[in-house]
Amino acid sequence: MLKKIIFVSVCLSLAACATLSPRARIENRLVEIGLSERKAGCMANELDDRLNREDLSEVADFLGDVNEASADGENYDALLNIDNARAAAAIAAAGLACAFGN
Repeated sequence: MLKKIIFVSVCLSLAACATLSPRARIENRLVEIGLSERKAGCMANELDDRLNREDLSEVADFLGDVNEASADGENYDALLNIDNARAAAAIAAAGLACAFGN
């Protein structure tokens, strides 16, 4: 019985991790890139306000690709290569808002 409870708990934990919202994924990935938790939270909130869920998911996926870049120069190059004008504008606006507003 205990083994079943542990198994179900592990499955539920994995399911919860797999279903993070795009906003949460963005915040986590920004922290992984090197932003402070406060700045990453600000950016994620700003992007959540500015973008629809589809665009948020695209940004989260894009940030995952940036995280996989092996060198800092590659990270910056990857940041310049987002192929979504709305998302790029929102990222720029969010960056400015969080840099000067917080």
